[in-house]
Amino acid sequence: MEPIILRDEEPPDDAVVVVRGGEILIEFVHRTAQDAHDEIGIYAVSVFLALGESVEVLCARQVQLARYGKVRFSTVGRLHVAGFPLIPTLDPPHYDVVLPDVTDHTLGRLDSCFDPPTPNPGRRP
Repeated sequence: MEPIILRDEEPPDDAVVVVRGGEILIEFVHRTAQDAHDEIGIYAVSVFLALGESVEVLCARQVQLARYGKVRFSTVGRLHVAGFPLIPTLDPPHYDVVLPDVTDHTLGRLDSCFDPPTPNPGRRP
């Protein structure tokens, strides 16, 4: 297991937009969170926060987001209200949403925190 290296920064405001690439299919999120658990000891899924830039710029600039045809949006506040903490990992503006487990109930709650899939505003037609 690898140690988690967290950035030392102020927690983001509840109004900050959270972006997850793809459609957030339950099966894929389950596998991703389980892989994180096996690697770092916590269930987590990657997201990016629109900190000081527009969602369009974020989606175009972040390679991990730009490759997806669709993205889903939430806010820091919606995730917090649902009981999902965010931790600052890797390079800014990357964060991980921490999950208590990977049950269908938890994954359904996570899914409900995000708007429906929308075309990626950072991709050119």
